[in-house]
Amino acid sequence: MNTEMTSTLRGQGVSLVTPFNAAGEVDFPSLEKLVNLCVTEDADYILALGPASECSLLNLEEQNRILDFVVEINGGFKPIFAGIASSDTRSAVQRIASMHLEGVMGVYCAASNPVASSQSGHIGHFRSIAEASKKPILIQSPGTKSGHSMTAETILTLAKEPNVAGVIECSGDVALNGELLRNRPVNFSVLCGRDVMALPLLALGVDGAVTSLGNAFCKSWGAMTHQMLFGSVNEARVTHHAFAPLMRILEMEGEPTGIKTILAHLSLCDARVRLPNTPVSESTKLALYRAIAELPQEALVRQEALS
Repeated sequence: MNTEMTSTLRGQGVSLVTPFNAAGEVDFPSLEKLVNLCVTEDADYILALGPASECSLLNLEEQNRILDFVVEINGGFKPIFAGIASSDTRSAVQRIASMHLEGVMGVYCAASNPVASSQSGHIGHFRSIAEASKKPILIQSPGTKSGHSMTAETILTLAKEPNVAGVIECSGDVALNGELLRNRPVNFSVLCGRDVMALPLLALGVDGAVTSLGNAFCKSWGAMTHQMLFGSVNEARVTHHAFAPLMRILEMEGEPTGIKTILAHLSLCDARVRLPNTPVSESTKLALYRAIAELPQEALVRQEALS
């Protein structure tokens, strides 16, 4: 994997949500707002159809339209990674062949759903996708909630594949990430995929963080990421502690329902999700609103920047 890809994956990657309108269709005007925030604020790269996007609930036509739209609105300003989600490896390989990848730097690959029941299953899944893809791929190491998380040995085996650029590690396990950082090949990126663990894992030495919070707080979260990468630890701690109450709530009801509730509160998009996802409970909504009210004013989106 070349050094250009490694430098691209350093910093904050924003995993875009997919806004829906009252008819339940993709809300492209709201999606445009979110892409423009990534372009004008501190996103280093964008994941379209990524972990926060409800990608598995979108049909193939919707996925292609979203990807084409994000590429168009972005206008070449930020590197874009296109996500694929499927119930099995064969479908994922077929999806790679039909994706619109013009203007895309690489492909983000979710773990199979249901998650592979063995480490050899994880390896076979991602290796098959890497061999089928004409673009470098980012693999997802699922969190511990799946019950079938990937071991460091499995991730490092996949890291040797010539078309695997890096991993979005979602468990936040410090020991696992430390083993990856000590033993990874040159030009293999290790990225935090769990917002609440971004600061400690950046301190450990990961290359960046893929975040859903960046949809709403791109500038603040990007600043924290860059501060950790370039040694301004005290400033980064201030941001982390300011967002800690919000992140604790999102750990319970986060992607996509929690982050969409935040975006609706900030008038960036509607909170609608697609079944089997459901809106957050009323108590969670009120807790999120209280946590947002406690954020420093400079953390909030400047609406005039979107006009």
